[in-house]
Amino acid sequence: MRPEVLLRPWLIAVLCCAAVAVGACLTLAVPTADTTYLVLDASVGLSYPAVGALIVSRRRRNAVGLLFLLGGAGLSAQALAGGYAAYGQVHGWPGAEVAAWVVNWVFFTGFGPLLLLPLLLPDERPPSPRWRPVLLTLVAGMAVIQVLLMFRDRIWLWGAEVPSPIGFVPTDSVAGPVFAVWVAAAAIAGAAAMVVRVRAAEQRRLLLPVLASVVAISLAMVADQVLPPDPPIGAWLQAVTLPLFPAATAVAIFRYRLFDIEVLLRRTAVYAVVTGILLAAYLVTVTTVGTFLHSGGVFGPLAATAVVAVAFAPLRDAVQRAVGRLLFGSRGDPAAALSMLGQRLEMSADPTRLLDGAAETVAGALRLPAVAVLGVDGSPVCVKGSVPADGLRLPLAVGGRQEGELWVAPRSPGEALSAADLTVLGDLARQLAVALAAVRLAGEVQASRERLVVAREEERRRLRRDLHDGLGPGLVAIGVRLDLIEALVPSGAPPPLRTSVSEVGQLTRDLVADVRRVVHDLRPPALDELGLGGALEDLALDAEGGTAVTVLLPEPLPDLPAATEVAAYRIAQEALANALRHAGAERVEITARVTDGELVLRVGDDGHGLPPRFREGVGSVSMRERAAELGGRLHRTSAPGTGTIVEAVLPL
Repeated sequence: MRPEVLLRPWLIAVLCCAAVAVGACLTLAVPTADTTYLVLDASVGLSYPAVGALIVSRRRRNAVGLLFLLGGAGLSAQALAGGYAAYGQVHGWPGAEVAAWVVNWVFFTGFGPLLLLPLLLPDERPPSPRWRPVLLTLVAGMAVIQVLLMFRDRIWLWGAEVPSPIGFVPTDSVAGPVFAVWVAAAAIAGAAAMVVRVRAAEQRRLLLPVLASVVAISLAMVADQVLPPDPPIGAWLQAVTLPLFPAATAVAIFRYRLFDIEVLLRRTAVYAVVTGILLAAYLVTVTTVGTFLHSGGVFGPLAATAVVAVAFAPLRDAVQRAVGRLLFGSRGDPAAALSMLGQRLEMSADPTRLLDGAAETVAGALRLPAVAVLGVDGSPVCVKGSVPADGLRLPLAVGGRQEGELWVAPRSPGEALSAADLTVLGDLARQLAVALAAVRLAGEVQASRERLVVAREEERRRLRRDLHDGLGPGLVAIGVRLDLIEALVPSGAPPPLRTSVSEVGQLTRDLVADVRRVVHDLRPPALDELGLGGALEDLALDAEGGTAVTVLLPEPLPDLPAATEVAAYRIAQEALANALRHAGAERVEITARVTDGELVLRVGDDGHGLPPRFREGVGSVSMRERAAELGGRLHRTSAPGTGTIVEAVLPL
């Protein structure tokens, strides 16, 4: 886009500011003028054109940006015409009466279009085709009101009214009521349209600040039409609320890229700040030199010019860096970006969740709208925002092995990432690749651990079954036969024979006892005999000390893996023992249920709870380890005087 095209909207914004400034100076020079509506003109004339210029500079024919410019221009023109008319009538300037007549209708040239903005923001279209008749009706009404205001029978100028020499439309019975109805209808329609748009938007936060400002403006507009004109509360409310709309739009532009004008904003911000600081430095230098030298010669301006010339380059660089940090994050400081990522990785206590929040950190470090870290299978590990398919993809590899990909979205469509961005992203990608490999290895270790635990418990169950059903009964049968042989030995048999048979029988009974002990240690017998539900009820029946222990099973438990049964039983056993021995509980409730492929075991008591400085003992550590071995988790909550709740979630 040519530079002169970029400057045109900004020229309009500057002219609006100048018109407001001139009009305010002229009006304030007339002591009898009422400045209430001048404040309203200034609040709109200084805010709306700036946002409109931002939008139109990027999108030349954007209807929203043009309406922002038109809205500010209309009220700026009223401020200028009002100031000229008020001051000119006192000092006999030519055309003062015409300027007073212009005041009565030129404001609506801007006031009407700005009330249509909520129906068209942000895509230049109504929220749906059903809103088109509403928009067309408001536009037609705006044209009618414009004509009525031009030919109404009175001329208003800063609180004073005189008959209009060309007016014939009654103000009180026609122009005033029609204007009030249209303004209220436009305000309510704009708020309703914005509500509909926000409810249907994929990213509601993008338009939430705009919605809040539109609702505030609508209430102010309705209040202005309902409340009496003296005091002008409605005008004051409008002066306060109308600038909220361009401010909210600017927030959406800066934070949520509403119109994709970040590059323009960066350059504008840099040169606006530099210009303001240098202008202030110039004025301060001229004033200071003039004060000390007591002369107004050319030395002061020359010294100020020299100061500005010397300070321009370093000041521009400093402002460029500040704005760059605001818009582009730490791309100019790779060490800061790496430090942020390192701090985020250090915060994770669980190796399998090492990358939680890493995408958000990368996005924040470089001010990117969306970042995603994907595993080698394409599954998302962590995501910030919504990464488009055409975003930049960086491979994440360690030791020649592909660990995944880093996807990043450009700051705005069509804006390529710079070489500095790519350099920082490359550094971050190497750290992310190492972290991703660590997450993969931690996951593999955890999965291997779970398989070992499951295999161990399944093997124990098999061994217990074999010992209980095979070796144990065989040894018992041998013992019975030995007892029978001992009983059949003749009384006259040699003593060594009788002694040997008795010793073998005792050895057999000892072996049976050893087998029973081994069977019991391999796996709690109640699990195989009663299942987990019955085993928990058996625990409750064995409770001592007069404590009421209740077992609740909302639904019958299905067949569970051996490892899950043992872990749940041992955790319940330890939690119950803690409640009976240490908590002084009168009631304990054990609940077990299967939900979403997980066994949820909950043991709650009404004891005195854990002390403030509680240190976990061997039993508490064993409960956590049993849950962690299966990839589950254990939570314990307690408050003094409210009891303790132990909840274990074990995957099936």
